[in-house]
Amino acid sequence: MDHAPQLIVGTAGHIDHGKSRLVLALTGTDPDRLPEEKARGMTIDLGFGYVRIDDCDVWFVDVPGHERFVRNMVAGAAGVDLALLIVAADDSVMPQTREHAELLSLLGVRELIVVITKTDLVDRGWAEEVEREARELLAGLDLAPIAVVHTSAESGAGLDALRAAISQRARQRRSDDVAADWFLLPVDRSFTVAGRGAVVTGSVAHGQVGIGAELELWPGPRRVRVRGLQSHHVGRAEAAGRMRLAVNLAGVAAEDAHRGCVLSTPGFLEPASVYDVWIATLRMPGRARRRRLRLRLHTATSELLAELRLLDPPAEPTLRGVFGQLLAAEPLVATGRQRFVLRDEAGTRTIGGGMFLCGGVRRWTARHPPDVGMLRALLDGPLRSRLEAIIRGQGWRECDTRRLAARLGVASHEQVAAECERLVAERRVHRLESAGAGLFIHADVLAEIVAFLERRLREHLAQHARSPGVPLGEWPRWMPRGCPARLRGALADWLISEGRFAIDAGHVTPRGHKPRMAAADERLYEALLAEFRAGGFSPPAVEALTCRTPQSARRIDELLKLAAVRGELVRVGDGVWLHHERRAELVETVVAALRRQGSLTVAQMRDLLGTTRKYMVPIAEHLDATGITRRFGDDRRLGPNAPPARSA
Repeated sequence: MDHAPQLIVGTAGHIDHGKSRLVLALTGTDPDRLPEEKARGMTIDLGFGYVRIDDCDVWFVDVPGHERFVRNMVAGAAGVDLALLIVAADDSVMPQTREHAELLSLLGVRELIVVITKTDLVDRGWAEEVEREARELLAGLDLAPIAVVHTSAESGAGLDALRAAISQRARQRRSDDVAADWFLLPVDRSFTVAGRGAVVTGSVAHGQVGIGAELELWPGPRRVRVRGLQSHHVGRAEAAGRMRLAVNLAGVAAEDAHRGCVLSTPGFLEPASVYDVWIATLRMPGRARRRRLRLRLHTATSELLAELRLLDPPAEPTLRGVFGQLLAAEPLVATGRQRFVLRDEAGTRTIGGGMFLCGGVRRWTARHPPDVGMLRALLDGPLRSRLEAIIRGQGWRECDTRRLAARLGVASHEQVAAECERLVAERRVHRLESAGAGLFIHADVLAEIVAFLERRLREHLAQHARSPGVPLGEWPRWMPRGCPARLRGALADWLISEGRFAIDAGHVTPRGHKPRMAAADERLYEALLAEFRAGGFSPPAVEALTCRTPQSARRIDELLKLAAVRGELVRVGDGVWLHHERRAELVETVVAALRRQGSLTVAQMRDLLGTTRKYMVPIAEHLDATGITRRFGDDRRLGPNAPPARSA
């Protein structure tokens, strides 16, 4: 879908520095929408505005400046492309200016414009000194503004220059966009419209959506349908790209679609309680330097309690660039490389932040320590290295290109699919087909599974020397513990099709395996075959064999099954076995008679074969079951699997 350049702009700065007044001057919309905000003259929750600058669509998210509402600020700032760090010329840099600037850095908002407001209240020299202080603040956070603009909302001075800077960034960002093929919107507001139902709003992270589309609402997931779309009070049939969007949903109540929920294309997101993370900055609370901290986690529009576990014991009161693991108090949906902010457990002080690397991982323990190489690949590596690291790290969990795109934080799952195909071609990754979906598993993980199964199979065969292997129908149940049911069958089939294990007469064995029997078992085995060969169509009963030989019934049963696997005996009924030569003779004799006579009764077949009714009934049923004959009342006729007549 082609669209004009788009940009979501967020304000940041100290209370009463003119953030809302600036948005009003730029858009004509007062972002303070709550009666309490009007009465108190300060922003409490998120406010919004829209303006078209030249041919660019620009949405504004106005955030509160008071320290008590920092969580609302984080929810708004997390979805912006460009931040306006607003500093009043008559007040200069203040505590919330510093905290908001740090929050922007932690949230990965690298594009920002410093806006010096209220310049009509001071002389030029003072305004320039305020600008210098703002630049020093940002330099300490490794941030560089793309522009600094001096403005006055009262006189309109500098507003055109600010509009031009915003428009220029919107055009540049359009060229940076990657074609997104899945929709993602963190919800920051919800309400009910009479006659229409639930409406949620948020900043579209990426992708497109249209009326009638099916989406997933997390946590849940709950399947919902799009009934309507609006952007700044204008109805739309579809929406794409970065914008503020209101979505009217069917299938959910407004109270169940609150701030912190996430809307997405089905099949991409999955909840997790354990995430490997990279910590950009962390100031240890108090004097204790613990490896485990209880914190309040803010990410996108979500806020929840979590425990942070550090990779190494903290050596300094302030840490930078370290790995950790977050254990959320409740399942959370977060994409790879999504930013987060950490505040103390009471939510009164920002102490750090960082970036999600991968979710759904195993907790770090002494038995399962973190893979630092994988963590570094996820942090610094190119897409292919990150993709391979995630596939390797997820072991035998289900993993298709949609889930992988979300775990990587990539807006194009087609891009991920192309990289997967390259890894498959290089034999670094293998694709398993299951229920029409391609599931990916790393070659190293498969090697571990093969080694595990070979060891388990050989242990089984060592304990049961006469066993022919694992029946093919039971093979999927031998997959490693924890392997998902959907993956188990696909993995079992792949291991056979790729020749990692052999099939011998319907049983799975290690490659090159040959059953070995003790000399006594070999003698008994040959004796049993001789008994059944001599027994013809009146073979010895198993019970009779156990009475005549000093061997256990279990041992004889195992040898009979082994003979069946080898094709030397055929089980035709309960306790009735035929030697394979006699079974071939049986088929040849009965089929020849049926070709001559057209049909036979059980009594006629009994006389033809020279046996008794005791054996003839199960033999006749066996011929029916295998399709050699077909029963019509008391008669048997040729069945669909009868061998063709021999040519003269």
